[in-house]
Amino acid sequence: MKKWDEVVGEFPKEVQDDIDSIRINHGKLEAESVAKVLERLDAEIGSLMIKLLPAAAAYAIVPISGYQVGAVSQGMPIPGTGWSSLYLGANVEFKNEALSFCVHGEQSATSNAWLHGETGLQSLAISAAPCGYCRQFLYELGTEKQFNVLLATGTGDGYTSNPLDYYLPDAFGPHDLGVNGGLMDPKDCTHDLSLNKSSSDTLVLDALSAASKCYAPYTKNYAGCAIQLSDGNIYTGRYAENAAYNPSMSPLESAITVMNMNQPTGDTRTVSRAVLVEVPTDASQFDATTSVLSVFAPGIGLEYYTAKNDG
Repeated sequence: MKKWDEVVGEFPKEVQDDIDSIRINHGKLEAESVAKVLERLDAEIGSLMIKLLPAAAAYAIVPISGYQVGAVSQGMPIPGTGWSSLYLGANVEFKNEALSFCVHGEQSATSNAWLHGETGLQSLAISAAPCGYCRQFLYELGTEKQFNVLLATGTGDGYTSNPLDYYLPDAFGPHDLGVNGGLMDPKDCTHDLSLNKSSSDTLVLDALSAASKCYAPYTKNYAGCAIQLSDGNIYTGRYAENAAYNPSMSPLESAITVMNMNQPTGDTRTVSRAVLVEVPTDASQFDATTSVLSVFAPGIGLEYYTAKNDG
């Protein structure tokens, strides 16, 4: 797989600085930069997304399979411009942990956009057709009716574009369970939570804030996670529930993937603290979080806090 500098070097010189800015902009290509790159390349956004797939794959953490997967998601149009930002994502595997805890590239690119404040996605580019797990995960999006999957054809930046229901006919999703919005929809991702035991700890409050923006319409198990690295940087993740349950993304997985996209490729990522905040219901994130943390950051104990919904 190509390294970052090699990928950037394949773009014309006049846009290389814009593409390289993704490294310091948390895996995001700002809408203004997207518009500038497209104008200079005389290209359209789909072909740019396909061309960025190797850059996304460079972030993959794959100690088990060695198979790097990159994905690029397209956010919603900025009013008055029609421009939209692009978000990179990559698969993440955890050595000595069950494969079911791995994060897929499509999940990563979706979570990256969500944690950057996007309220939906227009499309997602990938180098191979999404697996059934990811098709189901993407069907949870509140914008799934206007969402397209761009699939690289293997010839340059060529691709096919098809609506999600092309890959998931007769789908079962949030509307079948009475949810009228979906993942990333602000009305389903805004909760008035407070800690059962007050704290002024920044990391705890960051985890609480993440929980208050998570998506858990089925179990109401609102949960957020915050991890702090040895360099002092803090990254948070939110629970993303799914109507089919299994494709749900845990808050720790979310935090790890956004940390991965925030750190330059190859950087050391040493966790010094990890906090989970959740509203406990018949479902809980505690055991899964403890299990993944034990292999991702051995020796780091999980700090656990419960919260209540004041809404």
